[in-house]
Amino acid sequence: MKQGKNIILYHTLSSLYALGLSLWAGTIYLYMHQAGYSYGQIDLFLALFWLVICLTEIPSGYLADRFGALKMTFYSALFRGSGLLLLASVRHDLIILVLSACLTALGDSLYSGTLTSWIVEQTKNQKLDQGKLFSNNYVLVSAVSFVGGYFGADLLGNIELKLPLISGAVILFLVGIIALFCKDRDRLADKNSPKKLPHFTFKGLLSERELLKTMVLFLPLTFITVGPYNQWQLYFQHGRKIKTGLILVGIDLCGILGASLFPKVAKLKLATEKLFLAHVLAIALSVCLLVFSSNYYLAVAFMWFHVVLCALAEILQTKILHEQIHNELRTTWISVNNTLEALVTTAALALNGFIADRFGLENAWLFLTLLGVSATFIWYGYQKKHA
Repeated sequence: MKQGKNIILYHTLSSLYALGLSLWAGTIYLYMHQAGYSYGQIDLFLALFWLVICLTEIPSGYLADRFGALKMTFYSALFRGSGLLLLASVRHDLIILVLSACLTALGDSLYSGTLTSWIVEQTKNQKLDQGKLFSNNYVLVSAVSFVGGYFGADLLGNIELKLPLISGAVILFLVGIIALFCKDRDRLADKNSPKKLPHFTFKGLLSERELLKTMVLFLPLTFITVGPYNQWQLYFQHGRKIKTGLILVGIDLCGILGASLFPKVAKLKLATEKLFLAHVLAIALSVCLLVFSSNYYLAVAFMWFHVVLCALAEILQTKILHEQIHNELRTTWISVNNTLEALVTTAALALNGFIADRFGLENAWLFLTLLGVSATFIWYGYQKKHA
């Protein structure tokens, strides 16, 4: 009974949180541009966002393990919602832009991996297919994001571009209230767990060689996905009327499709690493097809195909990582992975922006795709050679 209630709470909080993000996901950069921020200032927002994540991911994961995932979910919703309200309330103010980037990034760090690690700890001794649990949750989250994305972009966005941000903040505050009332469901942290986080994190990580190798194997995929993930709005938006809502609906539906296909893909007779490599190649191919499509609607279709593959890869990565973590500080290890990913994302965004400003979005995406595929297979070959 308790396990069932925890699963319901996990699905409820994660889907509401996704709704709070999806309402503005298709319009935030359009709002910032309308508010008078230059492309350089928008890039500053992104750079600060990822920099703060780099600095706060590991401490956030440790705090979740020490004080409880639901408490950290409350603080995440509070900080992220406040950052969104600030951005929507004051137009074209650089100080507000910086403060909003820091608050939303801190909220992201406090949330990333927290609920997933919490439900793994709550159910790890039960007869439960956690891969199926993650897949079902991804379907639910994508379905909610589908509704929120369309409502936020095509309805609220066409009334006033700041309305999706305000609505998202309100939903996030609701998530925080629910998490606060349910905080007693948090697992108490082990009193014998390490007190000095830096000593534990870096020394302990070096002793987890297989886990570290897996984390590094996942990183180059970021170079392939960073362009389409962050710039699809700018790539597909034409004219004054906001049209990204319908594309976002397709993105969310494709996320649902990808998550639904995962149980079938997981049954393929391939080692998990080789299955991941196959996903990397397929995702790279989808970017190339997208870029080389001369027809607008065909390009959108390949973007959706790209999302299906990314959804499959994301669930596969989550499953592999949790299977390789064998101690109590599960959220901390996930945060280590997220920190490495944030560092690579920061570098990839900078490189993508540099190339895009000089040679266009298409060439930037193609170059980073080639870089990501090459780095993935070089590292995989290195691992096998020194196994």
